[in-house]
Amino acid sequence: MKCPYCKATIDDDSYYCDQCGKEMRFCPDCKKPKIGTECAACGADLISAKEFFGGSKPTPKPTPSTAQPTPSTAPSAQTAQPAQSSQQPQGTVAAPPSPNAPASASGEPTTLVGNGWRLPLKAGVFGRSCGVYPEFKTQKYISGKHGEILHNSKGQWGITDLGSTNGTFIDGIRLEPHKAYLLKKGQELTIATTKFIVE
Repeated sequence: MKCPYCKATIDDDSYYCDQCGKEMRFCPDCKKPKIGTECAACGADLISAKEFFGGSKPTPKPTPSTAQPTPSTAPSAQTAQPAQSSQQPQGTVAAPPSPNAPASASGEPTTLVGNGWRLPLKAGVFGRSCGVYPEFKTQKYISGKHGEILHNSKGQWGITDLGSTNGTFIDGIRLEPHKAYLLKKGQELTIATTKFIVE
């Protein structure tokens, strides 16, 4: 279907547009997404996508432009800290290592475990429609081009959110888009609604 706000083509059962982040509202009679509170064609009151589909999918987080961390989830000194240029992955990686780079002597993580998967860390862009993890094509809340896994010359792994609709989180804290964050063993990494443990 087409998003009535930005006209992007999105999945027919989307609750939110994965391009502009707007919540989908449907006319129960016309069976189409509309803008506003009532259908301009038939006058019926619009309903939420959740009501329209009659499902109970988890509600995605708001778009990055409107999301603000609450005081109780402000980043601590040990979690979800932006990468420092002297010691953490850079925002761009000119020549990423081989996809299955081994753990360094310092005990760097090598795997994402969750959702029934064990995914080796691979440097590169990932998303529902592209990248190093084709497994994500079934995850509707992951954006088409969601984020990027980074690997620097010191053997450290990191992650950057590329402005995704539903966000990327480390230990429950939403990452600021286009900033590199260090990945450490034991962290919970959430990509949209898909949770992993970093091992």
